[in-house]
Amino acid sequence: MGFLWGSVYSLLCVETVFLTLLLLPLISTQVWCRVFASLSFLYNWLDRLLSITWYFWVLFGLLSVLFTSTLREMWKYEKVRQDHKEGEYGVDGLTREQDKTNLFRSQRNVYIVGLTLFLALVIKRVLALILTLG
Repeated sequence: MGFLWGSVYSLLCVETVFLTLLLLPLISTQVWCRVFASLSFLYNWLDRLLSITWYFWVLFGLLSVLFTSTLREMWKYEKVRQDHKEGEYGVDGLTREQDKTNLFRSQRNVYIVGLTLFLALVIKRVLALILTLG
């Protein structure tokens, strides 16, 4: 896994841990509201200084572009694999294994980016609900 996929996978792990912490039944919504209320001055300051919301949507856009790119790559490898299966010339076993490996990697990347993209939206919505309910 390269640097890009390692960083996307790390973001996925961080999002999963954060969402799990938010959804734990041991920690009530009021506790989360108090925590976020105490950190609201920091968020407001950083939002004025750095526009954190803008960075979230830029990250979301980059993940969307990456998702469409990985989908295109997966479709390309599926077509290559299908062409090798239906080709009139025989393809050796090494080429077939390489096709399977490329397809597996592209499918893995689609799942990683898609889940990261989905969890980013879920976390944004859960945080909005917690702050509204509390």
